[in-house]
Amino acid sequence: MAINKLIMSVTPDSREYPPLLREIPDKPPRLYVINPIIDWGNAMPIAIAGTREPTYGVDLTREVVKALIDEGFSPIVTGGARGIDTIALDAAVDYGEIGVKVLPCVLDEIVDPVIEKISEHLCGSGWQPRLSGWFVERNRITVGMSYALIVTEARVSNPRWRRYGVACCGTQHAVEYAIQYKRPVYIITPPQDLLKSRILYGTERIEQAYRLIVEAGAVPVKTVQELIKELKHAIKR
Repeated sequence: MAINKLIMSVTPDSREYPPLLREIPDKPPRLYVINPIIDWGNAMPIAIAGTREPTYGVDLTREVVKALIDEGFSPIVTGGARGIDTIALDAAVDYGEIGVKVLPCVLDEIVDPVIEKISEHLCGSGWQPRLSGWFVERNRITVGMSYALIVTEARVSNPRWRRYGVACCGTQHAVEYAIQYKRPVYIITPPQDLLKSRILYGTERIEQAYRLIVEAGAVPVKTVQELIKELKHAIKR
């Protein structure tokens, strides 16, 4: 897919700079924005994060996105990774709204953060992924520009990654930043009947991630209806 080259360099005093991002203490001094036409004055951005290996979270994420859009929460913001991130963005488009993804990529000499209005892929022609710490930076910006963070399904990292010091997941980094920035964080409780039956692959990793994310400060909710109620109360809607 050819990337649309409508790229704008923006600073915190620009109207194209996400307004909530101006409030965080370590806001990026510059962003590059692709396809920048977003009415931030009327936007209610909500971040969604989760595993790259979703199971029950596929349908749940679509249900969450629809409920958010029905209540006027838009755009949906993610890191654009495969799994929950991409499912959320695709669902936003399916339900007639836009999405925003924060790219862990560089283009030519651009090395500052990049945000992009919804497109089809994480990185397209001309982009190269940045690794390691920039994925954490991506999570920081994703939650920094949003009113709240919602986790639909998470799981701890593949056990063999632990030799590199990775105990949980990128989602946990997003939760920690959201707590730091005083953004409400919610995680939907995994379906207990499925976990107890052990018919899902990696159920232990799902349970472990859930506990770690709740310990990090996320508020557990049992249903999408409860999520929306809590979210509206938290941001006074």
